[in-house]
Amino acid sequence: MATNDDPIHTDKIIEGLYGNDLKNQLDFHLSSYVKTPIQLHLVNSKNSIIARSLRHAIVDLLDSILKKPNEYIENETTVMGTEHRLYHLRRYIFKSDDKEFQCPELLNDGKLELEISSLAPTVFYQLREDIGISNINFRESFSKHHLKDFTNPGKSGSLMYKTYDDLFILKTLRAYEARLLMQILSGYHLQLTQRTTILNRYVGLYSIRFPAFISSVEIYFVIMVNAFTSSLQINEIFDIKGSTIKRKLSGHLTVDKLHNLKDVDFTNIYPHGIRISTNIYRRLHMVISNDVKVLKKLNITDFSLIIGIKHLDMTEEDLIQRRPATGLAALFHMSHKIVLMHTDKHNQISPSNSQNDLNSLSISYLKPLQMIGENIDRNLYYNNDNIAHAALPIPGLVYENNQRVYIYLAIVDILQTYDSFKYIEQSLKKITDPSRRMQYSVVDPITYEKRIIKFLFNSVFVDAGDSFPWPRIEISIPNADIQNQSEENNRNSNDTIDL
Repeated sequence: MATNDDPIHTDKIIEGLYGNDLKNQLDFHLSSYVKTPIQLHLVNSKNSIIARSLRHAIVDLLDSILKKPNEYIENETTVMGTEHRLYHLRRYIFKSDDKEFQCPELLNDGKLELEISSLAPTVFYQLREDIGISNINFRESFSKHHLKDFTNPGKSGSLMYKTYDDLFILKTLRAYEARLLMQILSGYHLQLTQRTTILNRYVGLYSIRFPAFISSVEIYFVIMVNAFTSSLQINEIFDIKGSTIKRKLSGHLTVDKLHNLKDVDFTNIYPHGIRISTNIYRRLHMVISNDVKVLKKLNITDFSLIIGIKHLDMTEEDLIQRRPATGLAALFHMSHKIVLMHTDKHNQISPSNSQNDLNSLSISYLKPLQMIGENIDRNLYYNNDNIAHAALPIPGLVYENNQRVYIYLAIVDILQTYDSFKYIEQSLKKITDPSRRMQYSVVDPITYEKRIIKFLFNSVFVDAGDSFPWPRIEISIPNADIQNQSEENNRNSNDTIDL
């Protein structure tokens, strides 16, 4: 029996094919630019009904494939070669009230009617299996708990959700982005399974329609693998585009802002880059160059390389203090530092403090060394860090002081084409800001390719050559003893402060 938290479906699953909309590189995509903000106003992140309905439909529509994989009956809709255009649609009714849903015009007698479609369901089903994501495990990520809301720091203002286990992110797409993903899906599938690539993994595509609304309102959601799960304990996240205009954090550095850093922040914090071993440097250069070339040929621009850095030899306070503050912010940091001087300075961000039961942690499916096809001496670089052994980060050294870091990365936002709208925007920059026009975020794909590769391998990643002094640290104390010792140190420190 359905409850108020569970939508009920009113009819059987309908199969159909999306129209064969040929790619047009000169398309303005004007309807997407204008329509999507209206859609997001109607269905904003506070409307948990949408998240709950979508989660329910993901499980429900997947079950239709899981339950009878060997009992398929050929229909009149699907033609061989059109699987990427197939959709499975089912209509759902959700009980609600005006207070819970901020768009009462979409309600009919206190009920919200939705049509939710799984796009290219059989292709994504096989893609997940081929990249190591069991469809049973995929289902479990959505079946047990509600989706978690989280704010998108980017300028797109997209709706974004996470699964309870932190493994998957759901994000709204513009209509033309969803169409592009369907058009390139067969080649994208081969890219992920037959080549080394750090392109993010899209593992599902869905649409939501509101039949009761006068005009056609359709919202697209893509499901992608979360590259930076909480278990990785990443300290800094950088969004890198190779651009310098509006690519800097404003104000003083705080813990929250450490996950929203950009290009200029990276060069300020790491003026000499991060050293990585020669074999990884060469391999990473080849893989990223290939990926960027693939995107260039698809006329895609404005994508990002996201870099997550976990520090092994620095405390969180050390990370904040690297960037000096001024005025009242400086006074606050100085006062805060005086207090912290009395606390346990040995409580560093190190492998020994991250030992947990792996069964209770979710390790991202994106494993950097596996994605680039490189091997290292795991006993040396990961030591007793079980999380690192499972997640396979790239070891790096901060240039100035040889402080150790783990690097996680992926190329994301790979569905934005250099359409006529962006072409006009770039042309206007030639008039209004000619000397800096190539440093803005959006440039043509050829320029974008050259710029981001140059920035990454001149300013971010540095070939360590023969200078990569990674120390081997043996830890023989049991994990429980380490935890107990840390708690005892904290209690002693607190006693000192009270005095």
